[in-house]
Amino acid sequence: MLGWEFPPVLTGGLGTACYGLAKALSKYAEIELLIPQADKETTLENVQIRGMNYFGINGGQTVEVPMQPLEEFAKVKKIPAPGLNPYPVGIGFEKEAVALKSPEAIRALYSGIEPYGPNIMQKVATYAEVAVRMALETEFDVIHAHDWITFPAAVRIKEITGKPLVIHIHSLETDRVGELAKGDWNRVYEVEKKAMEKADRIIPVSRYTQDCAINNYGISEEKFYPVHNAIDPEESFRLPNKSGEKLVLFLGRVTFQKGPEFMVETAWKLLQVYPNVMFFVAGVGDMLEKLKALVLERKIDHKFVFAGFLSQSNVKKVLAQADVYFMPSVSEPFGLSALEAAGFDVPCVISRQSGVAEVLPNALNANFWDTGKFANYIYGLLNYTGIREEMVERTKQDLSKLSWDDAAQDVMEVYRSLEI
Repeated sequence: MLGWEFPPVLTGGLGTACYGLAKALSKYAEIELLIPQADKETTLENVQIRGMNYFGINGGQTVEVPMQPLEEFAKVKKIPAPGLNPYPVGIGFEKEAVALKSPEAIRALYSGIEPYGPNIMQKVATYAEVAVRMALETEFDVIHAHDWITFPAAVRIKEITGKPLVIHIHSLETDRVGELAKGDWNRVYEVEKKAMEKADRIIPVSRYTQDCAINNYGISEEKFYPVHNAIDPEESFRLPNKSGEKLVLFLGRVTFQKGPEFMVETAWKLLQVYPNVMFFVAGVGDMLEKLKALVLERKIDHKFVFAGFLSQSNVKKVLAQADVYFMPSVSEPFGLSALEAAGFDVPCVISRQSGVAEVLPNALNANFWDTGKFANYIYGLLNYTGIREEMVERTKQDLSKLSWDDAAQDVMEVYRSLEI
């Protein structure tokens, strides 16, 4: 299994989903998990976690494999990116991705606190080289790769070993930047497309993501086996909101994909009729400054709190105070944070263009551009106790039908379909 984020290294839903699935899957399969940054405190039974931040310390770098540069994996014109940047810090498309050679340099590359950053393509290229070496030191039956950052490694391992490849799609470049994904400058789109073409099976996190992949990448439907994400049940709690105002929570990266401008439009419409509300934005991203400017332009900046990136413990504290969870995403492959909100009995208002809408059919949803409907939904939940309680109860029932064990069994069926 090839992953990128994994506890305690988390910036979004990818690491949470990888952890939940690996933990559940370990009851049915032996897993060797290759990730950039492992933590000695994070252990799972029947899962061997190997982090490149420890590469070479215990040996294991003796297998030599001829490598091709990442540019050969995704041949595209070297055109600077047009400015839209969906990643937490920077993607650095204009930089050459040169794999490092020494164990010390490899460990240093993956020892920082930022799993992406401006040198992301160098990290991806180096990961691809090191992961192949690690893979050839062990026996395995199937390659299971999570998201584009691991796909170059996964395809190379398949090409060298002939083992079947399952790729797990948690998000697509077309989700992150829309039609710009297909521009000549975009390496990520090409990486995703090639991996889908080479894969034996594709696991999208929703039928919505499956349709996006078929329509935007031209991949045959017969390769796809959708498996929804889940959430581990945990004890929820409520905390008093001492501000005296209702709290609407936006939780996630502040990027094009998450529809922050539609949140501003919704907030403006709601505040015209119901001023006793505060919008709490938990997250960072390349559109954060633009979002602040839009709020200021609308003269509603006093009704927004920008909290930045929150730790998991602080996310729970905010969820415990929130009155409504709001996800106006333009294109959301799943939306794991909506399940977290539902677990804290917070009613959800979500975009119809999302995978989580498939598993939370009783959450209030609308097209991402329909800010008037979003505002009406939020108004109703903030003002009518009966509606709020009904939505919470129905969503709780939806949530009870989801489990990582069910997801793991679905993944095992995908493995069995390969006739290994």
